[in-house]
Amino acid sequence: MNGNRVLAADGPGLAAAAAALRAGGVMGFPTDTVYGMAASVEIPEAVRAISLLKGRPVSQPLILMVAEIGEVDRYALLSPFAGRIAARHWPGALTLILPALEPAFVLGGGPTVGVRIPAHPIALALLRQGGPLATTSANRHGCAPALGAKEALEQLPGLAGAISEAPEDRVAREPSSILDLSKEPPRLLRAGRLDWSALGLVDGDGTERRQ
Repeated sequence: MNGNRVLAADGPGLAAAAAALRAGGVMGFPTDTVYGMAASVEIPEAVRAISLLKGRPVSQPLILMVAEIGEVDRYALLSPFAGRIAARHWPGALTLILPALEPAFVLGGGPTVGVRIPAHPIALALLRQGGPLATTSANRHGCAPALGAKEALEQLPGLAGAISEAPEDRVAREPSSILDLSKEPPRLLRAGRLDWSALGLVDGDGTERRQ
């Protein structure tokens, strides 16, 4: 990758970003929520590098992003109930906590994994070219999320690069809602844009709203 690590969100820029991910690099990229950073989930050393760059424990979970719902089955158990929630709200700003098919050591070491499909064309294009990604917000631990590519590179000089969506780079966005479906009853760990009513659930008890 050349000296200019800010990549345009076009064909050559996305191809360069995907190549960097496949080579084990950590990339900054825009999403429908906060500006993020990502590594290939298939390269454990690259995933661990996210935590090192961010300055936080490797045991702190990351979010798995995929391009298609069919990819979830490689990593987590998507029950019929979870599948209905996913079909209703993905792509979108909803992270589902699901039982991991095996201990998700790459994503934090626990028996569960947080998964989502972003509703953002650049993020989806990167996922289709670079494969499933381990992700988190692009910032040093304890600092506010970067609002774009240049700010991400300033906070995180170890990034291999960062994709810009200028002039929208400095748009502050809400993080995703987090719904834990790994236990009964489900728990809304973070409301984000979606409360229980928006999720189609009743009074936080995990009961599907029947029409």
